[in-house]
Amino acid sequence: MMDMFTIILVFLLKSYSAEGQLVTPAAGLEIPSSKTEIPASRPPVEVKVSAREIAVGNQVVADVPEVLAAKDMSIKNLVAVLKKEKENAELLAESLGEEFKGELVIQGDKKMPYKLLTRVMYSCGQAGYSKQNFVVYKDE
Repeated sequence: MMDMFTIILVFLLKSYSAEGQLVTPAAGLEIPSSKTEIPASRPPVEVKVSAREIAVGNQVVADVPEVLAAKDMSIKNLVAVLKKEKENAELLAESLGEEFKGELVIQGDKKMPYKLLTRVMYSCGQAGYSKQNFVVYKDE
């Protein structure tokens, strides 16, 4: 009887899916929903865009009103911080014998202006992050 319970326990543990919320949404953001079928992965860099500020991780790098008022497409502070993050990620990947993938996650409010979104994406690309993913809730 004990063997049977052990086999059932092992089966249940093996079939348990650990997929779930991998990214904690920033406070004050209303995350958009999507019908995506691609599961989320956890890249080391997160860009958070709220109505007032742009942050990399927990470090605020720009004010949204200033970014929207500027004529330049690139957000200079965001590019500078992301380049430092990229250097650190490349060193880490090299020490682990892996390849730097240039992947990051953008968290933004679903009411974010398109102009702001394009500037954030352009700046991320300028810093060397060519694979940009967005945090969304999956529609069931």
